[in-house]
Amino acid sequence: MKKKIEIDEIDLIQVFINIWNNKLKIAVITLIFVFLSVGQYFIFKPKFTAKTEILPINIFENNLYSSYNSLLAHTKKSEDQRINNINKNYLLNLFLEEMQTKEIVVKAIKDFQLIDRKKFDNEDKYLKAVKKKALKLDLLRPVNVDGKSKKVKPRVNWTIKFQIYDVDKWESALRFIENEINKKIQKYLKGYFNTTLNNLKLLDQFELEDLDLKIKNLKNDYDTETNNRIAFLKEQELIARKLNIENNTLEVENFSTSSGVISTLQTAKPYYMRGYSMIEKEIELIETRTNKDAFTKDLFDLEKQRRTLLEDKSLKRIERLFNATPIFTTNDFKAAKIVYQNTEYKTSFTLIKTILIAGFFGITFGLFYVYILIGLQKRK
Repeated sequence: MKKKIEIDEIDLIQVFINIWNNKLKIAVITLIFVFLSVGQYFIFKPKFTAKTEILPINIFENNLYSSYNSLLAHTKKSEDQRINNINKNYLLNLFLEEMQTKEIVVKAIKDFQLIDRKKFDNEDKYLKAVKKKALKLDLLRPVNVDGKSKKVKPRVNWTIKFQIYDVDKWESALRFIENEINKKIQKYLKGYFNTTLNNLKLLDQFELEDLDLKIKNLKNDYDTETNNRIAFLKEQELIARKLNIENNTLEVENFSTSSGVISTLQTAKPYYMRGYSMIEKEIELIETRTNKDAFTKDLFDLEKQRRTLLEDKSLKRIERLFNATPIFTTNDFKAAKIVYQNTEYKTSFTLIKTILIAGFFGITFGLFYVYILIGLQKRK
């Protein structure tokens, strides 16, 4: 038993001696493994899962639209034509909608070479790969914002999730995407507002034209009705003169009841019964009127509507306030911001991890190689 222990002790010492004597070989083999792994790491870059937050504009930027929004709230025309309030939620939704179209994402993938063009035989295959890559970009919605759920990790803002190989290229692409989307939204808001405003002005013009036509028709109707009335009165006057009825001869009939006497005026008799004296006076008054508008029914109401329309300054005020918003006053308009500086990158293989794994396998293979070599030497 004692002899066996001594042999084991001698073997263990011999192991360390062999390792020490061949340490240079083990080190060389380990370095070869490390260099090969590091080279492979840089040649075949590992895939990263990148997560980047999209932030809405802050409260100070949002307040720059408050005057415009306040005027819209008191303008009925904006409700009829859907002139939108401009605030951080509306702008963020526009930004997200543009992201979801993937149009600018496709352009970013091509411009910043996130896919190697050289790997494809022709342009069609390359473009298909680019579009397919763009479709893999995910927009993660906020979840558990208040942090009440312990099972779900809070995500306060919308987040872009995308798989990449080159961090620098991806961050440059994100800057490009943010800039291009904001410029596109700025252009859209200007165009949409101008189109809507012009439509509202046209509607006002159409309404004014309708009112002018109604007023003109009322005045023409008045003249026609007046001429017809005068013709009627003149005819009644001739009849009254023929019958020598100078004054009103409409009779009053009396009826006796238990409660007293009731008088009724008989008004269903012909108009000439009023007498030619009264009829002539009515004709004279009608023909000598200097203010016909005062006797034109509904004319005053239409003229009030016309005056209200002409004096309405709401569209001009809305336009002035809109032109005072950042949409018009700055070349650095922001609907939202991509915080590319704080992008979170995750990968299954980092450079350090690659070196450690390569070192472990290098040492293991080195030891195995040394013992195989020693074993072969002993056999000789």
